[in-house]
Amino acid sequence: MELRQLRYFVAVAEERHFGRAAARLHIAAPSLSQQIQVLERDLHVTLFERSPRNVVLTPAGEVLLEHAHVLLNRAERACTEVRCANGRHRHLTLRVAPGVEHILAEPLARLSGPASDLEVTAATTTDSDAIRAVRDEHIDAAIVWVRSAQDQDLPGIILAHVPLHLALPAGHRLAATEAVPITDLAAETIVLIPRELFTGIWDHLITHLLPAGLSRPDQVLTPPNLINAPEALLRAVAAGSGVAPIAPAVAEHLAVPGIVVRPLAPPLLAPLELVWHEPTHPALQDLVALLADTQA
Repeated sequence: MELRQLRYFVAVAEERHFGRAAARLHIAAPSLSQQIQVLERDLHVTLFERSPRNVVLTPAGEVLLEHAHVLLNRAERACTEVRCANGRHRHLTLRVAPGVEHILAEPLARLSGPASDLEVTAATTTDSDAIRAVRDEHIDAAIVWVRSAQDQDLPGIILAHVPLHLALPAGHRLAATEAVPITDLAAETIVLIPRELFTGIWDHLITHLLPAGLSRPDQVLTPPNLINAPEALLRAVAAGSGVAPIAPAVAEHLAVPGIVVRPLAPPLLAPLELVWHEPTHPALQDLVALLADTQA
């Protein structure tokens, strides 16, 4: 197999159409079809079931697609490391969990500041997507909330233990308290992000907020609009839907009216972790050095 053939194959697999894939690759559709046929002949398999409207991956095609992403990412990484070795390329791709840009504002600013010679491309995404992207080597590293047990195999370090407070509606019975006792939350509705998108932090929060477990099946509420997850949580609280854990820096930045934010007793801390994959990017240690002294 040639890398060019793999790129062609991935384009067809993602577009599910030879014409669209050819346009994406800037080549003629007949040439693309011929290259896929050569690849199928070399592998002695059929990769696509073809129809006039679209193409569908065969079981063999599904397996090759999984490997193709890894092989192409490895090839790109090899080029990157060669350029790094020659001192010409210092680019990393980073994903961060929602709210991190407010909590780690200063450390993230250092990544492109005068003390850094790195070029870092960062984007916000869910913990589950960030972990998956790290595993698939689509990105170099990610800053996520508490990792679930199944993700502890990835290398990483804790950047900060972030204090989380409780957002309550302004007229809530606990709004006037100096610190909200956990014991007073047993019957409260807890507004949270979906567990499947943030498994580790979800479990961490519920264990702390409801140590005796859920008192009813609908005790945890997930807002329907999570395009901006922290803001959606706070607006649900302001509307009287329940209470929600929130980092004070995030609540202060969003400034959603109709809520108050109070510390919890006992305090709730949530680790923020930087995770990556092996083999590591040559510039990763510089990224770690710029972020590891975070104090949140």
